[in-house]
Amino acid sequence: MRAQREIRPPGVYPASELVRAGALSVAETRTGGFVGLASRGPLDEPRRITGWNEFLEIYGQSSEGYLARAVEGFFVNGGKACYVVRIAHRPKAGELSGPDHSSSAERIIKDGWDKPTLRVSALNEGRWGNAIWVRFAQATSAKTLLTLDLDVGAGEARVNSARGFERGSLVRVFDRENSDYVVLTEVDDRTLRWSSSTPIVRRYHAAGPTYLEVLEFEVFASLKDRREVFRGLQLSPLSRRYVARVVNEQSQLIRIEDLRSAAPSPHNLPVAAPAAKLTGGRDGSEAVSAEDFVGYDHGPSDRRGLMSLAAVEEPAMLAVPDAMLAYQRYPGPQADRHVQRIQDAMVDVCENLQDRFAILDIPPTKDIEAVKRWRRRVDSSYAAFYYPWVLIGGDPSGHGGVRQPPSGHIAGIYARCDTQHGSHKAPANEVINGVNGLSLTLIDDHIGSLNAEGVNAMRSFPGRGIRVWGARTASDNPSWRYINIRRLFIMLRRSIIDGTQWAVFEPNNRNTWDLLSRLVGLFLEGQWKKGAFAGQSMEESFYVKCDEETNSTEVRDNGQMVVEIGVAPAMPAEFIIFTVVQKTGDQASEGAPAA
Repeated sequence: MRAQREIRPPGVYPASELVRAGALSVAETRTGGFVGLASRGPLDEPRRITGWNEFLEIYGQSSEGYLARAVEGFFVNGGKACYVVRIAHRPKAGELSGPDHSSSAERIIKDGWDKPTLRVSALNEGRWGNAIWVRFAQATSAKTLLTLDLDVGAGEARVNSARGFERGSLVRVFDRENSDYVVLTEVDDRTLRWSSSTPIVRRYHAAGPTYLEVLEFEVFASLKDRREVFRGLQLSPLSRRYVARVVNEQSQLIRIEDLRSAAPSPHNLPVAAPAAKLTGGRDGSEAVSAEDFVGYDHGPSDRRGLMSLAAVEEPAMLAVPDAMLAYQRYPGPQADRHVQRIQDAMVDVCENLQDRFAILDIPPTKDIEAVKRWRRRVDSSYAAFYYPWVLIGGDPSGHGGVRQPPSGHIAGIYARCDTQHGSHKAPANEVINGVNGLSLTLIDDHIGSLNAEGVNAMRSFPGRGIRVWGARTASDNPSWRYINIRRLFIMLRRSIIDGTQWAVFEPNNRNTWDLLSRLVGLFLEGQWKKGAFAGQSMEESFYVKCDEETNSTEVRDNGQMVVEIGVAPAMPAEFIIFTVVQKTGDQASEGAPAA
């Protein structure tokens, strides 16, 4: 906190301080991004979650696809946060909804004149909403006495107490013989006012006696062991207890739409009726297509699928395990085209944004040559393939387990390595938690041939668990062969961009160049000390250049400031080679060094 300077004589006192550039920090690279099917949850809306229980609360547990187990595997293996995008087959803009599209379960609520007054819908699309029960009931609350006679057409009433009466409340004015109904627009200490749209049509005497009471209604919603109750509700948008506002802001089960019944008050109130289920909810998962997974980006208010996730800056990893559902629904070639379309889109997103990495599953085949052919389709350092699938559940040996694409578990391992070591550590030779086996046991020859093709295998070691046994990208470029090198550059890119935002619009001169060079250099020095770079000295490991050479007059005239950065990343040790030399007795007696 800056100490307050004492101001005594009249004059000009500078109060602000110069904005100073701060040290660069390591950007977040542990956040995952998942796209897939779920039994419930918002559609095409990236939702950030920080734990498995939060996923269950929002999206539920579903055995239909692979998304739920993938997210669970992410957190079990060290993930801290991820974004989830639930997708379904939805109508396009201007297209009518059909039986193959997703829809929310709903029920139309009738009023006292048998006209539609409210539409109750499940919180979001899916069959899950067909199990929601809703019930409506009518009630009264506050009651008071009229203290001054009311004439026909009166717009206000004097009462002995206005306690419990609020703006927007439906109020019944009645004596022994008659009743009128008004909607309050203003409430003072002992005065109630209403608009001319709900006039008094009879004369009421205070000595009648004449009473005024609040009419309201209640909504009950339930699903299994969850119960929700909303009391004191009104149909007037003027009320703080307006039904659509209260329920839609608070309910975790339903949404309510006011259909604006033309019936006059109080006949427009929902009638009391026994509890009934919502109907018509559909998942829209049976006809889901590759285009539903990929989606589109038509601007902030109209994004779907993977492209909605691409618009979120935080995720540094992408996984779409439910792409593999195609092999349960389509014949071979069609399923291949479906999955290829999705994986190609994942790679395109990562290469275009250059700030995230795609973790790709291999189709469920036992043909090693087919696995190699699948990998050869992609040439990108922003993606990596993993094989075979893992087994979840069953006995400790994996028998009876459920087959699962490994991408979610692998994303958790990426996050775990980043937490424990940093993104420069290859995410390999790491135990895969939460699995009991592999769908296929690979021999050394298989693993060797797959590794040479850039497919990362998983294998089981007695006493050491099931481990990731590869760290290669899907790139044919030797400079970008390893996952940790690409992810290191992703981290550096994010960190430098985030940490140098202060320099935008600063003077493009030597002072700014020197400050930028010093801050970036200090950041890279810290990474060098952590072992992120090769080289015995900082000079061998990295350099930062920002001077007249990188910022010529022409560059500066274009409003650009260029900082050139070079780093030598540390390569992982893939092959540990031992040379064993036998020493003879004479050599041993002469003290020859052991190999």
